Amino acid sequence: MRVTVIGGHGRTGLELVKQLVAAKHDVIGTIRNPEHEQALTKLGAEARLVDLETAPADSIVEAFQGSDAVIFAAGSAEGQTSAFDRLGTLRTLRAAEKAGVKRYISISSIGASTGLSTRSMSEEMKDYYKQKRAAAAHIVKSKLDWTIIEPAELTDDEGSGVVKIALAAIRSVPNARADVAAVVLAALEDPRSIGKAIQVSGGNTPIKAALERALA
Repeated sequence: MRVTVIGGHGRTGLELVKQLVAAKHDVIGTIRNPEHEQALTKLGAEARLVDLETAPADSIVEAFQGSDAVIFAAGSAEGQTSAFDRLGTLRTLRAAEKAGVKRYISISSIGASTGLSTRSMSEEMKDYYKQKRAAAAHIVKSKLDWTIIEPAELTDDEGSGVVKIALAAIRSVPNARADVAAVVLAALEDPRSIGKAIQVSGGNTPIKAALERALA
């Protein structure tokens, strides 16, 4: 499968690229900074320069041409507001539809689709969830075969290979980016995940078994 990873040089994006390449997928990673190209090519992926804030719409469509799936793993960078998550999602959804891409997976945040209360959160986090939920609304309304992955707090720890996965609300336990990337890969390869928002948290069930149980 030819897969484009939006935010291919981010910490989660790089882990996704590495695992997708290892699984024999043909991988493209989008980058904002041309200096990051070498990091992706070393992993066996192709790098394409796409700045979602400034790139013309047609150039995003062109970057997606020939892809079977797009994975949105980008996030707001330092100095950007959380509105980037919503606007970036909307631009990539439109581009994917115009490019003829069918599959779209987005990495969001735990509880975004399950009614997690933001009352006790900081104003920054309240806005973060507001934008994630607005992005999800765009995804659900799209014509794409979508999946939303909603992980708990991400860490840079080594992946454990075990998680907790559910479609309903679950307790938030930090999990490694490597494990979340593995969940994304498993969801990409399982059509039963289409049209689902999937909660991912630290747990003790092997990833494929956890996903199988959640989607059964």
